[in-house]
Amino acid sequence: MKTYNIRKPFHMFLTILLLFFVFASAYYFFIYNSVKSTVINTAAVYPDYETEEALFNEADLVVVGSTDQSFENREHINVSYPTGAIQDFYTKTDFSVKQALKGDVPNDSIIEVGEPIGYVQTLTGKSKITRDEYTELQHSSEYLLYLKQNSEGLYFIIAAELGKYNIDNTDLNESQNEKQQQIKQEIIKSNILDNIDIQ
Repeated sequence: MKTYNIRKPFHMFLTILLLFFVFASAYYFFIYNSVKSTVINTAAVYPDYETEEALFNEADLVVVGSTDQSFENREHINVSYPTGAIQDFYTKTDFSVKQALKGDVPNDSIIEVGEPIGYVQTLTGKSKITRDEYTELQHSSEYLLYLKQNSEGLYFIIAAELGKYNIDNTDLNESQNEKQQQIKQEIIKSNILDNIDIQ
């Protein structure tokens, strides 16, 4: 009578299962969940604001402050069509209001700001996706933001880079867009920041 050793196939099955688990984990942590240096820039059409006054009048809220969140730790929102194509994306950033120059928000409060940038997930990792070359608010840098509230109560930066001004000169990625630089000079000349303690 022949006897079969059932342990051998069972051990082989466990070995294959273990190898699969190891390779799947390595793929997830080192490839799928990795952040690539690639930035995907998408086109966007925003209203054109010629002056700081036009931005100020359009804004529901004008604030000075900063964020203490790194970009990776912010809430990234992606909305897709049923086909999987991206419909919308943005990032929710906790912004500490040092001073409100327009709008009804107490000083030293935290508001959620929507930024037109986020992450898109692919099989080879995560890439940043942005609109009109917008760059995210930098951790601990101080900004003057012109914000518009949407129907869900989230404040979005008006016209992407045009509604965001680094006021302590610590954001090395700040846009050098000619119109933005012109409006920044208007902000400096208008003395709007004179009563604000910039660190």
